[in-house]
Amino acid sequence: MKKSLIMMYAFIAMSLSITSCSDDHDHGCEECHIAYFVDGVEVAQGELGEFCDEALEDVEANGYNLADDMVVGDYTIPAGQYPANEVHCGEHEGEHDHDHDDDHDDDHND
Repeated sequence: MKKSLIMMYAFIAMSLSITSCSDDHDHGCEECHIAYFVDGVEVAQGELGEFCDEALEDVEANGYNLADDMVVGDYTIPAGQYPANEVHCGEHEGEHDHDHDDDHDDDHND
């Protein structure tokens, strides 16, 4: 009985440590996308993937340079530099903060 109780506590301790390690792995990481606008209306979201820690801070502060055109549905998001207010991280569809002082000029070619 005593041995099974010790084994149970060991199993619980291991489970908790594994869970906390997996939580730490995603700490400071967010999925990001480009909000692509045409005539002031968001028409597509170009998924950029996951950014973590310093890379996340950088993309949120400085924007993102899209190296190649990205096709999303019926839209092609052109390659170019996208400002930070058009790069959204850690948001779910419909929860975007569009209170930016930007007319979303679609000229992103360098």
